[in-house]
Amino acid sequence: MAHLDGLEGRTALVTGAGEDFGRVIALALSQAGANVAIHAVAGQGNAEAVATEARALGGKAAVATGDVTDPGEAEAIVAQARKAFGPIDIFIHCVGVRPHSAIAESTVKEWHQAIDTNCSSFFYLARHLLPDMTARQFGRLVSVTVALDDQTRPLHGAIAAARAGLRELVKVIAVETAAQGVTSNLVSISINENSKPELLKPEMLRKFVPAGRPGKLEEIAAACLYLCSRQAAYVTGQTLHVDGGFTL
Repeated sequence: MAHLDGLEGRTALVTGAGEDFGRVIALALSQAGANVAIHAVAGQGNAEAVATEARALGGKAAVATGDVTDPGEAEAIVAQARKAFGPIDIFIHCVGVRPHSAIAESTVKEWHQAIDTNCSSFFYLARHLLPDMTARQFGRLVSVTVALDDQTRPLHGAIAAARAGLRELVKVIAVETAAQGVTSNLVSISINENSKPELLKPEMLRKFVPAGRPGKLEEIAAACLYLCSRQAAYVTGQTLHVDGGFTL
């Protein structure tokens, strides 16, 4: 992955990087030569351990903690990353919740949790990152989402609304900032090696994933790194499906 142009010496903020695919993405960026601010909610995940892993790969790493669904804390997360490394070039968003309930049975709390976590948090962070990116004529924004949320399904009302909002937000950022060297994209994933055990059963994989296997976390990371590279400078406002054919 280190051969991709535009990552060496860049500064990245990865939210939800204390575990799962967020961790693998953060480590891949570090291995590719980027300085990485590793975000986790205070007391959750293993951000410090991931930072230690990143440093062992030869990169510089710092920890930024806070609640991305709170506008003030989101601003503080960006400030922590900036304090460690200066202006942020790359932002990869790896947080999300997926409450399941029928519309008539959904609570207002569940609704706001889905909208705030899956959509608003991207806005809360991006608004503080974009000025530096546009001024420096380089920026990469990527949000990692779940392919299942592209489908209209029962019990997914809040998730679907948040997903649609995020998709359009990413597109608007893309058209607003393309002339300033900034790209904004989505990476959509399906069943992967960190999915629930029942989804990893052979019969489930055969039924839902044409590739017949779960995705590897390294494959998710590779897609994100491509979108953050100079080679992807002409790719913006898009959804890159890393799903083994799931959406087909």
